Amino acid sequence: MLTVDLHLKNENTDTAVYNLYEMIVLCKRQKTQVLACVVGYGSSGKTHKIRTAVLLKLKEYQQNNFIKEYIEGNKVDIFNLEYQKLKYKHCLPKEAMSRRNPGIIYVFI
Repeated sequence: MLTVDLHLKNENTDTAVYNLYEMIVLCKRQKTQVLACVVGYGSSGKTHKIRTAVLLKLKEYQQNNFIKEYIEGNKVDIFNLEYQKLKYKHCLPKEAMSRRNPGIIYVFI
């Protein structure tokens, strides 16, 4: 698993989305299955804009088969319907289940 912080240094949404694309390409080259994107959970600053932009872009990437799936960290729960439908949940790190961090999005490459 590779981790990238997309809201580092007060970046704007365009830069965050560009960095997301670059990290997905890097994961594909390195044959990494999971990318953990730290986007913040939107409680302060501009992180809600970055989180929203990243989620929209991931939805587009999934529809275009650029990525397989993605799930928000707070939805990694055995009782959550999205988690239950997730095909690649076996690829998630074990600490994802215990943390359920709303500021992370797991992307399956």
